[in-house]
Amino acid sequence: MLTPIMKFSSCAFYVSVILMLLALAGCSKHEPGAWRNDSIDASVRGNFSELNHTLFDGLKANKPKLIENIMSKGLLQDNNIVRVIELCSIRINRGNATLLDEYYMVQDFNRENSIPSGNHGINSYVLNYQPTTREMYAAFYVVKDGAEKWLLSAVYNKLKYGWKLCELEINPYTINGKTAPEHYLQARKQYQEGFLSNAMSSLEQARNCSTPNVRLRYARQNEMDKFYSQLTDEMGSRYKFPITIEEVPLHPVIFMVVNKDTDEGRYPLIMYLSKIKLKDTVMLKQEHEAVKRVIGKIIPGIDKEKKFLLYAVFNDLPNWQKNKTKKVDHYDFKDVISN
Repeated sequence: MLTPIMKFSSCAFYVSVILMLLALAGCSKHEPGAWRNDSIDASVRGNFSELNHTLFDGLKANKPKLIENIMSKGLLQDNNIVRVIELCSIRINRGNATLLDEYYMVQDFNRENSIPSGNHGINSYVLNYQPTTREMYAAFYVVKDGAEKWLLSAVYNKLKYGWKLCELEINPYTINGKTAPEHYLQARKQYQEGFLSNAMSSLEQARNCSTPNVRLRYARQNEMDKFYSQLTDEMGSRYKFPITIEEVPLHPVIFMVVNKDTDEGRYPLIMYLSKIKLKDTVMLKQEHEAVKRVIGKIIPGIDKEKKFLLYAVFNDLPNWQKNKTKKVDHYDFKDVISN
């Protein structure tokens, strides 16, 4: 008999023999427990493989009708499922999918359970789930799309009318080529080097890919959350915006620094006010060259360990709340960083 990753309590013993026999008659041939990857019984795993094969055929073709037969009634009635299938199709067809982990779970009681993942190093996680049926199966695929990776999750339940797909989602697994825990390690290193802004940027990227699936929680998530809270407080104490750049004539003023998504990744965007009119691009570029030379002194490390640094120059402080439908005038710079 295969040894499960974790074993749940066996069926309760009834004094009455008749009640015990009735209870046993209703039990599955599989004892309660949870199995991962190769520990799943080969015959059972083969059935799940067929379900996933059907799923991927439908996703690649972006045809929901091809997978309707394996979908639960609840999923069929979900208004968002067509869009989710479309997003999965886009990612899969632009890259490739590899199985990260799969789990087969059998339980006697409707209680929350936690299963530690295999040894994924810094990316190890815990799978948390609240069973809704006695038998469940979950498969997690890493989909590589260009420089980034996404986690495609498929959760099946054994319902009265058979094994059916009940959950399907795809979420960011990496940002700028790193998972959340990998960003966390980088942030620790940057913090030790005194690059507080870089560390904060790395942690913000970590938070944006820290939940590739709502059931997965990274083993070091508590550390990451605590460090993020610490850095948020330190950033608030150290950097008081707006920051006047005294070293540059006309004294441009930095009023905000955020991370911005681009086709090439996520990079810091520095927004500053200039007294030079945006139409005077020659003078604006000259001033920007001066800003570039001192930005690493003003915000240590922000011009290191990244491909690009983005800037947006304004003449007036933008009011995005007021100008939701109106474009706020600004001039953009994209600087290549040579580390």
